[in-house]
Amino acid sequence: MALTACSAGTQEVTTKDDAGTGAATNVGVTDSAVTIAYIGDLSGPDAAVELTYYEGIKLAIDRANASGGVNGRTIDLKAGDTRFDTAQAVTLFKKYTSEQPSLALLGINVSSMFEALTTRISAEKVPVIGPTGVTKVTLANPYIYNAQADLPTSAEAITKFMSRQLGAKAKVGVARISTASGDEWFDLFQKEAPKIEAEVTGQQKIEPAAVEAAAQVAQFKRDGVDAVTLHAGSGGAIALLKSMQTGGLNVPVFSTFGASGPTLWKSAGTLAASTYAFDAFAPPDSDVAGRADLESAMRAAGSWDKFQQDKNYAEGWVIGNVVVESLKRAGKDLTRASFIEALRSPQGFQTGGYSADVNWSKKNGLADASAVKAFTFDPAAQRIVEVTSP
Repeated sequence: MALTACSAGTQEVTTKDDAGTGAATNVGVTDSAVTIAYIGDLSGPDAAVELTYYEGIKLAIDRANASGGVNGRTIDLKAGDTRFDTAQAVTLFKKYTSEQPSLALLGINVSSMFEALTTRISAEKVPVIGPTGVTKVTLANPYIYNAQADLPTSAEAITKFMSRQLGAKAKVGVARISTASGDEWFDLFQKEAPKIEAEVTGQQKIEPAAVEAAAQVAQFKRDGVDAVTLHAGSGGAIALLKSMQTGGLNVPVFSTFGASGPTLWKSAGTLAASTYAFDAFAPPDSDVAGRADLESAMRAAGSWDKFQQDKNYAEGWVIGNVVVESLKRAGKDLTRASFIEALRSPQGFQTGGYSADVNWSKKNGLADASAVKAFTFDPAAQRIVEVTSP
C-alpha cells in the first residue's frame, strides 16, 4: 500500500511544542534491526478485536521485512498479551521501555490502560501509534497518535444516523463497558441526544468478560427503549446481543468502533440487519482503491478467507504501513526523535481508502463526523456493508 501526501480532519493537540519529538537517542535501534512492540489483548475477552488488529499490523511488517526491511534494518515486531488486564499492560509497558526497549509502541487499546500509563508514556517520550480506542486521555497526550474516530465524533455521527432511522422522540438505552471510556460515552451521548429529540432512559454497564447481559436487557425492556447504543469490546457486545435475542428485545443497536467486526454480527443472529457499527475503518473486502494491494498480501499469507470482512485487520494493515513509511522517512540515522518527526510529517499518509487520510502534523485524532461510516450486515450478500442511506 502506497502512503502519500494527504490531509485529515483531526483534533488539536495541546500545542505544537507539546507534541515533542522525544530524546534524540537510538533506543530500540541497532545497525541491523529496529524494535517495535505491540501491547494488546491476544487471548482474553477482546482478542477478537485486538488480536485481529495485530495480525493486520504484522502482515504489513512482514511484507516490509520480506523486501529487505527499511533502510537496511529489519523490523523486529514484539507482541505482549495483556489478556485485557491493566496491571499486565503496565508490566508489558515497563518491559518494552526498559528490558527490551522499543523505538515505538502499538496497541494499548483500552481506556483504563491509558489512564494507568499516560504519565509514563509522556515521561518516556515513547510514541504510541494507532490505538483501536480513542478517548479524551489519548487525545490529550501528544505522544499518542490516534487514527480512529474519537468518542465525541462517534457520538455526533451516531446520533445523526439515529435521527434518520428512528425520527424524533425515540427512547434510547445506553449499554456501555465498565471502564473510563464507558463513563465518557454515556456523558457524550446524553449531551448529543437532545439535538435529535431523543430521550436517554439510562445506562447499563457490562463487564468486559461478561457472558450474558440478561439483567441489562430486562431493564431496557422495562424502560421501553426503541433502540440501544453500545460502547463495549467484543466480549460485552456478544453478551448483550445474545441476551437481547433470548430476552426478546428486538430493537436496533448502534455500536461505536469498540465492537465493530464480524463477531458483532455473528452474535446478533436475527438482529444482525438492525445492528449498526460506526467506524473510521472499512473491512478489507470493501470497494476501495487499496483493496487489490491488501487482498494480494492477505491471500499470500493465507488470511483472506478468515479476515476479509474484519475491519480490525484492515485497520492494523493501515497502521503497520504507517509505521513502515515513517521508518523510511526517518532515514538511515534512525532515532526516536527522527521517527516522531516522520510521524508528524506535513504530507501525512493515505490509507488506500480504508479510512480518512492520516495526518498528525498539527492535530491528533479523527474529529470529522463525515469520516465515520455506518456498517451493517447484508443477509442477501452475506457480508458487512457500508450503509449509504438510512
